[in-house]
Amino acid sequence: MTTAYDVPADALIRKLAEKLKEDKKLTPPEWSTYVRTGIHTENPPLNRDWWHIRCASVLRKIYIKKRIGVERLRAEYGGKRDRGSKPYRAVKGSGSITRTVLQQLEDAGLVTKIRGRGRVLTPKGQSLLDNTAYEVKQEFINDYPELKKY
Repeated sequence: MTTAYDVPADALIRKLAEKLKEDKKLTPPEWSTYVRTGIHTENPPLNRDWWHIRCASVLRKIYIKKRIGVERLRAEYGGKRDRGSKPYRAVKGSGSITRTVLQQLEDAGLVTKIRGRGRVLTPKGQSLLDNTAYEVKQEFINDYPELKKY
């Protein structure tokens, strides 16, 4: 069985984002075109599909980490902040984006909340990730037949 561990993350996230675009519950909020993704960034994202890519990335992170909360996800999507002449420091990403993405994934039935523990994948979410990983692996096998033995 092919899992998310067996395929490259960028290919899996790209394919998963395409599938999530079809779901009507995962729509970018109207403020998402103007918002920065954290205090460490100067401008909003240039990619128009960044919301779906972030949803797919969060879904993959929950798959890999088993369960994860908002604060840990904020740290995952953080970066280093330019403080002028002072040294850079690590800062967390946007909490509003993270919470809204998780709430939309919950509404879609892909993630569920465990009180005091964070979010975990539902069987529907796990199935979506495994099926997408299988499709990505098949695309790689079609492009590179020598990978068929793996």
